[in-house]
Amino acid sequence: MKAALLLVCVMADGQALQLVRHACRLRQAAGDPWRVLHLDTVSARSASQAVKQDLEQALKLASAEGAQIVHSSLQISASGDLLEQIAQQAKRGAVSHVLMGDQATGTVYWPGFGERLSDFTEMLGNRVPDAQVHVLVARRPSRLPSGRPGLNGGLDALRSARGSWWYWRLPLAVLLTCTALSAVISSQLHPINLILIYLVGVVYVALKRDLVASVATVLGAILIFDWIFVMPRWSLKPTDPDYFFTFAITLCVGLAVSRLAVRAREAAVGALALADRAQSLGLLAQSLSSARTSEEIVRTLLDEIERGVGAQGQIQLGEALPPDAPVHTVAPSPDGVYRFGLNGADGPLGVLQVAHLPLARQTTEDLHLLQALSNQAALALDRCNADLRSRQAAIDAEAERVRNTLLAGISHDFRTPLTAIIGAATTVLTQGRQITADQHDALLHHMLDQAQRLQSLTSDLLDLARLQDGAVRLECEWCPVGELVRDALAMTRAALGTRRVDLQAREDDVVWCDARLITQAMSNLLLNAAQHSPADSAIALAVAVGPDTWALSVRDQGPGLVPGQEVEVFRKFYRDGATRAAAGTGLGLAICEVVARLHGGGITARSDGGAVFEMWFPCPVAEPLPLELPE
Repeated sequence: MKAALLLVCVMADGQALQLVRHACRLRQAAGDPWRVLHLDTVSARSASQAVKQDLEQALKLASAEGAQIVHSSLQISASGDLLEQIAQQAKRGAVSHVLMGDQATGTVYWPGFGERLSDFTEMLGNRVPDAQVHVLVARRPSRLPSGRPGLNGGLDALRSARGSWWYWRLPLAVLLTCTALSAVISSQLHPINLILIYLVGVVYVALKRDLVASVATVLGAILIFDWIFVMPRWSLKPTDPDYFFTFAITLCVGLAVSRLAVRAREAAVGALALADRAQSLGLLAQSLSSARTSEEIVRTLLDEIERGVGAQGQIQLGEALPPDAPVHTVAPSPDGVYRFGLNGADGPLGVLQVAHLPLARQTTEDLHLLQALSNQAALALDRCNADLRSRQAAIDAEAERVRNTLLAGISHDFRTPLTAIIGAATTVLTQGRQITADQHDALLHHMLDQAQRLQSLTSDLLDLARLQDGAVRLECEWCPVGELVRDALAMTRAALGTRRVDLQAREDDVVWCDARLITQAMSNLLLNAAQHSPADSAIALAVAVGPDTWALSVRDQGPGLVPGQEVEVFRKFYRDGATRAAAGTGLGLAICEVVARLHGGGITARSDGGAVFEMWFPCPVAEPLPLELPE
């Protein structure tokens, strides 16, 4: 199954670097591969130097972060070319998300279509139904002389710039353009119709400037129209009284249109600000959904604050707001720092501090946005803490279960030999003169057997603990199979008794392993086979060496495994009902499983005319076979 792919579409629109940075954050959270589609448009050739540098930095950052860069030329005049390019790239891989911006060619309209961005994303979603289309709204910096960024700050900057030449050059240019156009067609139309041309200019000024500029344009249009196009020309005294009525209607219509246009502009600015805040909350929620640690949550929140309001933030976890903290919707703290509390279900989780907040962002809506971002981060921190508590509770429960299992297992296995030793010693001490020499020797042998069993159990427990805790380091080397088998048989000679061991192995074969651990695992398998097979039966021991792996198997002629317990037999202190009274410790097979895992191999158990245990281990390719084996 192919991994999900993130497709990022960038072009020379001043938003490429912002898109790539956001994609990097998404990739760090999800870990999916990603591809950057660079759309080279005709308008990119005439783009400003800042826009070109933004695109160049974006492509360098994407390449450094491991993205696949795809360059594609886009002919703007070709209808549907943009949609086709993105759809083709999305269909080449298992694309799950498509990320693009709304700043193409500096407007919210995509070139070559004429539809709005929402229409474009809907069409793209229909072309690529298996992918989610994400649109990143750009931070639109103000181009006004005041230089104050922000959406709401633009209207305030217009009001503060009324005394500058930049503010009045648009109304003057509109009046000159309308006058020139009217002069061209004045011979073809009645002079009263020319006033409609000026009304169109008034509407344009109202869309680009505020009410003062549009009213000034209306008055200027009436004066210029009366001065140039109304008889007598070059005079402000029209001979026809009907023109006074025309001027009055034009003034009323111009004022009404100007007011409506300004209100529509303010509403659009407010809608963009609301959409920007909603997108900030949505992007933060999306990023926080994949954050698993408090560090990731803090980093995600600070990145979103920088993107949303253009300010640097700092989070102090474990602290709480002082009782006398100011209301943030009114004024900041005396030191100029805004502080927002991160409150969880169990109390305060931390404090968000935002310093050097831009003046245009010190509005009630933006402060509410910061508080909403803080609340979302607090929920994510609360979830993270709950997950940590849940995992710790699961670890504690598992540790308690293992401890109970260990105590239940060793209490019986330790109590039985100790009871036998105490009973035999008591008999020898209290009835030493009443028992025969043979009985005395039998009791001493019984005490020795139980002490050895107790020593074996203790040794197995210590070995298993050291193996599982990582205290044992593998010391692998090329070992001859014959030597490993002889050592294992020597360790189990007493337990095997009269049982015959059929060896299926080549004496000259060599295997890569830790000789001490493999010998212990082999002897454990032989002891397990001896405990569960008749005294006069045969045990098969086989070692097979392949090009990449080698295997070890032990087969007995006992009753076999209980159906469904092929995995449970490797659990510590496991005993089936038929062999609960066996002399084993219940740890031998668990040690075999750990030894196989340490070597990078595995172990399985099955029934086939008896129990069959198979272990396999990898052979390293980089280790050459020895020319001579040590004696």
